[in-house]
Amino acid sequence: MGNRELDPLKIVEQQNAIIRIQSGVIDELFILLMQHISADEADALPCIDRINQAAQIRAGIGLD
Repeated sequence: MGNRELDPLKIVEQQNAIIRIQSGVIDELFILLMQHISADEADALPCIDRINQAAQIRAGIGLD
């Protein structure tokens, strides 16, 4: 491999694209899961707290 300069902006853009793809996949999987469990079961999942925390962070920086 050659020693090439990487554009930091391009790297950030690519990382953002990866995060958007992963986020979309997670959303799709969560929707599928919700079709197979009750609301009470969903509320008991530990990941729900983290999902809510992420939503609060997004709201706090104005992404919602």
